Amino acid sequence: MKFSDIDFSALSRMMSSMSDEEKERLNTMAENMMENMKSEPESEEETDFYAHFGISETEYADLPGQVLDQIEAASDLEQYYEDVTESDFSASVVFLSKAVLNMARHYHAKIYQDALDLPKFANPKTTVLYDYYYPLLDEDHIHKLSDEGLGESSLWINHRNMLQQIYMALNRAEYDFINYETLQGIKSILFDQKGLLRIKDLI
Repeated sequence: MKFSDIDFSALSRMMSSMSDEEKERLNTMAENMMENMKSEPESEEETDFYAHFGISETEYADLPGQVLDQIEAASDLEQYYEDVTESDFSASVVFLSKAVLNMARHYHAKIYQDALDLPKFANPKTTVLYDYYYPLLDEDHIHKLSDEGLGESSLWINHRNMLQQIYMALNRAEYDFINYETLQGIKSILFDQKGLLRIKDLI
């Protein structure tokens, strides 16, 4: 509506027909609306995901963009719900699991295909998280990776344990409920213990 479209004569007639009490009520309502608009706090700036997860931007700078996007999505979702800690944080866990999967696809698919002679990894886009966990249940595979100079056996065992915990959390996120404490545990594994970065460092 344009300013010139306002029928001030109609407004005047309407005001004239009101009782003093109605006019006072209308004025009070308008004043309250103006006060609320003035006092409404500016929306808080969202903490970026590096600060939120307590990680160094430099350390994560060369990770695939898709992985960083998924970490950011997990951060945004946690911050959205963090004031209500009894909320279901499954969505954040799903995005963190996607970040792990895409790290594995990017850095490990070729290793699994060549060093372990597993042809299904020729097309990483079709692989799922369990595909990277299951071969490591075979100790011979772990020793083979170590013999190929692709990291010590103990590091692959630690990686396998990390994948197991992420995979279990992902299943719970898909079919059950993820509480705030569980999410904090997953974040600790991936960021405090550098489980995500170790995927890259293993090769």
